Amino acid sequence: MLKRLNQTLSKLIDHELRTAQLLFLFLAVGFTAFTFFGDNLPVKGPLKHEWLNGIDALTAFVIFVGLLFYKPLQKRYQQCAYVFMYTMNVVNIFLLYGTSFNIQYAYQFIVAYTISGWFFRDKKNWLIHMVVMNVLLIIVTLVSEKSTATTFDFYATYIVASFAQAVLIHFRFSIEEKLTVSEKMYRLLAENSFDLICIHNADGSLEFISPSIKRLLGYDPAELVGRKPYEIIHTDDREIVRALNLSVPNHPSIQHPSQYRLQHKNGTYVWVETIFIALEGSDGIKNTVLSQSRDIRRSKGIQLQLEERTKELERSNADLETFAFVSSHDMQEPLRMISNYMQLLKKRYGGKLDKDADEYIEFANKGAIHLQQLIRDLLSYSRITRTELKRVSVNMNEAIDEVLRNIQVEIREKNAKVNREQLCAVEVDRNLLMLVIQNLILNGIKYNHSANPEIKISCAKHDRETIFCFADNGIGIKPEYQQRIFEPFHRLHTKAEIGGTGLGLSISKKIIERLGGRIWLESEFEKGSKFFFSLPNS
Repeated sequence: MLKRLNQTLSKLIDHELRTAQLLFLFLAVGFTAFTFFGDNLPVKGPLKHEWLNGIDALTAFVIFVGLLFYKPLQKRYQQCAYVFMYTMNVVNIFLLYGTSFNIQYAYQFIVAYTISGWFFRDKKNWLIHMVVMNVLLIIVTLVSEKSTATTFDFYATYIVASFAQAVLIHFRFSIEEKLTVSEKMYRLLAENSFDLICIHNADGSLEFISPSIKRLLGYDPAELVGRKPYEIIHTDDREIVRALNLSVPNHPSIQHPSQYRLQHKNGTYVWVETIFIALEGSDGIKNTVLSQSRDIRRSKGIQLQLEERTKELERSNADLETFAFVSSHDMQEPLRMISNYMQLLKKRYGGKLDKDADEYIEFANKGAIHLQQLIRDLLSYSRITRTELKRVSVNMNEAIDEVLRNIQVEIREKNAKVNREQLCAVEVDRNLLMLVIQNLILNGIKYNHSANPEIKISCAKHDRETIFCFADNGIGIKPEYQQRIFEPFHRLHTKAEIGGTGLGLSISKKIIERLGGRIWLESEFEKGSKFFFSLPNS
């Protein structure tokens, strides 16, 4: 009951015209009661005391009727209040004259004068009212008969009351001026903002809508005030807004902007991105929400296009990987047969035919061997994204020992050395990581003109990742080629100079990226290279 009464009074007070109408009705009834039932003392002059009360009552009643039925006057209710305050204070001053500053009416004037000052909305009208009333009071003081004691008591009280009123009203106007400037600034921001700014009450209804809604959605603000935004949210997106917990500050659900569609007045839908902020009321309860929405149609269109292109690329890559896997797998058997028969031809007819025939057989045999290696590399490349990752704790020292055993023939042929520090353990797919290690070591041996190729392996553990370095004393890479060497089939040397398929570093890059890391190099031509790759810490 009390809550409902409080809400009713709040709505009543917030409606200034209705408040003014009720106030003047109350004053008309009150002064009418004083007219007929009040303690009306005899006064000097042609006017009776009850007539003076009647003037106040009649003034209040006329203003009440005008505010109730005459629309032009309803817009000037503040000026009507000024008229009544002048009338009431002039009547009170006349009572001071007519009763020779009777103590009852003297203090009645002080109270009425002090209270009436608070009804003025600007300093200029208040100053005019103060000057007029004080001039009239001085005139009445000069022409009326009174006792010295009464005059002193009245003016002492009146001066104190007037000074207190002046200080307090000056303080009030100063605050109101600052509030007006602040409100004007924020209103300028809200009304001229490119974004849509709204204020929602406790049940979600819209209390304020910035004029930018006309540009964004085609509505006038008045069309949506009092309505709930769910009415114009796309049905597929309503759950996005319902899922937000706006009553709890910094709740995870409102940490990030929400994207959804709002219906334009013409029936189409507009993508917007909205930030919601729960505002704390004077009672400490989060019962008001501020929302700021931005038109993201252009960026959303680009995002949807990118998503579609990404899906197309994923489908295309999947098809290409499937094709590479199937074709490479199916080509292995015929190539193995070709290689075997070329080996038989070389064994049986080598040296029995002419020199050109021996050369042709050798070329065909080398071509078959190279094609077999290429197919094996293509299969490795296509399997990287097709195989399921099996993350285990890998001791890098043991993994490198196993790799060195697998490639010991190449190491002996080149008289190479592989030195390493005590390396960190990582949690990754062991088979894929060993393929990277093998490729980088073989790369340092292959691209090396030194009589004693040397590879140094080290690691550095950081907060979020562990970085491994494979440094060699090889031929190095010129700066303009350092990024291109990770591209598939990209070679800086001919097959006659240095063999290989051109897929080793591409396979390594693809593996490292799938494991969540990155790979790069630092190199100086003719002075060696350093290949780095990082792996995230578990």
